[in-house]
Amino acid sequence: MKSQRKNSQISINLDTFHTLELIKNQVFSKFNSLMNTSQIRLTKGGYFMGEPMPYPFIFSCDFDDENLPNLGENLELLLDDKVVGFINVSEIFNSKDEYEKNIFNTNERKNGLGRYCVAGEFEIFSDEVRAVKSDINRIKIEQNAKKITAVMLTADPINRAHERLIRMAIDKADLVIIFLLQTSGDNHINFELRKMAVEHFIQNYLPHNRVVIMPFRANIFSSHKNPTLECIAAYNLGANKLVIGQNHSGIGMFFDQNQPHTIFDRYINDLKMEIIVLPELVYCNQCKTIVSTKTCPHGSHHHIKYKTDTIKSLLFNGIMPPTILVRSDISAIILSRLYPNRFKDIQGLCDELFSNSGLLEKRDECDFYKELMRLYQTSSLT
Repeated sequence: MKSQRKNSQISINLDTFHTLELIKNQVFSKFNSLMNTSQIRLTKGGYFMGEPMPYPFIFSCDFDDENLPNLGENLELLLDDKVVGFINVSEIFNSKDEYEKNIFNTNERKNGLGRYCVAGEFEIFSDEVRAVKSDINRIKIEQNAKKITAVMLTADPINRAHERLIRMAIDKADLVIIFLLQTSGDNHINFELRKMAVEHFIQNYLPHNRVVIMPFRANIFSSHKNPTLECIAAYNLGANKLVIGQNHSGIGMFFDQNQPHTIFDRYINDLKMEIIVLPELVYCNQCKTIVSTKTCPHGSHHHIKYKTDTIKSLLFNGIMPPTILVRSDISAIILSRLYPNRFKDIQGLCDELFSNSGLLEKRDECDFYKELMRLYQTSSLT
């Protein structure tokens, strides 16, 4: 999209773009503009206009002094040289050290401050979050959903323990919102492939009219590092219960007089949300099923843990994980994308290895991995 006006422009990165999209769609607060100096001062106590506000909405950037935008002017936002939104500039002020902690530069993200901060209402040209919010509201009306549970997942990749957690949430809820979180670093399955795998699971194994995926692409939620914002986001999207695992990397659980406490405690009464911290789920080779470490009587030496790094190590080396860890059809989807065109003649390979209905069946790499796992599971000759 090219600009028709000669407005001031500034480049932003993809993470800033997705964070702006969440602000605009009131995921963090009903307030959805970039804050001016007087508004920033009102957030000092961690609240703003009666709402929790752990990070003020301070937009910091760099300008040459002669290129400062004018008040009332639209400052266009560029992403990869395309206009993806604009800020209607209401105030420009010098950045200060006290502004360093902000929604774009949290404790988990150290981007530093530019020379100036820009305040004002803004638009961002993306409909993804808005569309999912609309879908949530539609289902709430159609299903008369009152009990709405949020489940925060990186699903990197979605495994059997994730599946059990989601099913447990559905059992107690009218609607479950799966917040699919961004991951950071290189040793991760990319967001689109993780989303595809979760969608496949929902469409094939769940009542999909009771489950919605909310994609959180901004790094602010990367790998569960900001649980307070997860809780606030779940509340603002209509959830009244948040389900997380005991191994959630950011909850900071501690005990006081034998009572468990977490980082959520500061805002939990304001949001009136129920927080469910589930114990670790493992596969027990004595129970022959997925169990909680709190309920299984067998020792940890009988437990197979759902360690995502271990599962990814298999996938990244082209090996299908055991089906007690990841569904074979989900592994097939991931491997076929991680290793496209891995085999020279996939059709011929399938025809020689696998039985068929007697008719010519066209097969792709995803079919190959699924059929191969079925052969591995044949037990009469083992």
